[in-house]
Amino acid sequence: MTRQEQAPQQTPSAESPIHRRSLLAIISEEDFKKPLRDYAIPFFRLAAVATLDKRSLSSLFYFNLMNEAEKLELFLDDHGAKENGTYHHFRDLIASIRNFSIAAFQLGHLLERYHDYAPAEPEHAAEEFLATGREMLTYINDITTALINEAAAEFRRLGCGLRSGDVDTGDFKEVGRQEKLPRTLDVGSYHTTEQMVMRLAESYRKAAVKVSRERYGKKIEPEDFAKLIPTRVNETKIKILENTLHNLQTEYDTHIRKTQAEADDPELPKLRSFISIPMHLFEMSRWLIHFYERHENEIHSDASRDRISSIVDKNTVLRIIADFGLHYAHRYMMYGKTISERVMTRLARTARAMVTLPAPVGLHARPAYYVTLVVEEHGTDAFLHVGGRRFDARSVLDLLEAGGLAADLEVKEIEFEADERTLADLKILAASNYCENENIPKELYYIRVARNIMP
Repeated sequence: MTRQEQAPQQTPSAESPIHRRSLLAIISEEDFKKPLRDYAIPFFRLAAVATLDKRSLSSLFYFNLMNEAEKLELFLDDHGAKENGTYHHFRDLIASIRNFSIAAFQLGHLLERYHDYAPAEPEHAAEEFLATGREMLTYINDITTALINEAAAEFRRLGCGLRSGDVDTGDFKEVGRQEKLPRTLDVGSYHTTEQMVMRLAESYRKAAVKVSRERYGKKIEPEDFAKLIPTRVNETKIKILENTLHNLQTEYDTHIRKTQAEADDPELPKLRSFISIPMHLFEMSRWLIHFYERHENEIHSDASRDRISSIVDKNTVLRIIADFGLHYAHRYMMYGKTISERVMTRLARTARAMVTLPAPVGLHARPAYYVTLVVEEHGTDAFLHVGGRRFDARSVLDLLEAGGLAADLEVKEIEFEADERTLADLKILAASNYCENENIPKELYYIRVARNIMP
């Protein structure tokens, strides 16, 4: 038989069996009950600890709970529960429990490790933070318990009730004394460079400046804070800060921890503390913001969200975020900002430069303020020398006094002492006559930001 005489191969038609078979099988709501029940038992066995035992729950408990909730949530999503009217609410409850479990784990971990971090703050401030943190964790415990009770009730309403043998709270004991191995690793076993330390301090300070500009440290009433979500405060912005600190923590542990530089400089371990503490607070806050944006924000509303809103008091959630999470993250980052600036000043290469005074009226309030903005932007100490005296270039009052002395001495130039980057910008500022006409050079964009002057 020739090739032309062979019968042509048949391509599968739209009606052929290979096209009629689908990789997606539909399971009925009734048939889904048994696999769901079997899969949910580990979650409810663990969750029962929060509802049956009135104990202080450890970060270890919440670490396991968030993992079990995530596994159950993925199981439900894989089976389309998010788009199913019968199982949608149960799936949202599990997702909410996961959110609060992660927040509780981050806060519980921070409280348990606080003394290991050994942040350099007054004792009364430490006691205040720990007491407030324990109070916030109690609120989160109560919210989580209420959601677990509702999830168990919904489970029963779905016809997937648990038997008494399915629940056992004996696996989790009271949190006991922490036992640790002795510290025997040699300090100074590794080496780093001043450039690495300087880069880390600069990066931390930039993050702290962002937090300061957002004014996260300001306590605010829940109804006012709700107006800031999602325009000024949202999950994405907090995650960026959290990731920034996580990256800095990784860099520190890789390049600075256990080095001779760390052993010689007591400021560096303090900076490590002020990286870790706000990082955990931001992550806790992010998951609560995630919950609020999904379940409490009035932009989104459906039957399940409304039912969850009736269980969780949104004002409590907002207070935990604003008055605790963001407030204390801001406070610790301002501590860290001060330390990073001391590290940067010590490592910076300083020089001196003569510049002209502002014309025609000398160093008055506005140019003095612009000088402080330049110094603040770079974060290291800077000084102004006039008539044999040294003035702090971070202080408007000091600069005004220096300006008065320059006028009395009838000098036309002044001398700045600062690191090379600060001096370069001060020269640009002087060359533009201290922006007296508000024509701000592009290199000094941060002055425009601070003054809110449009280009």
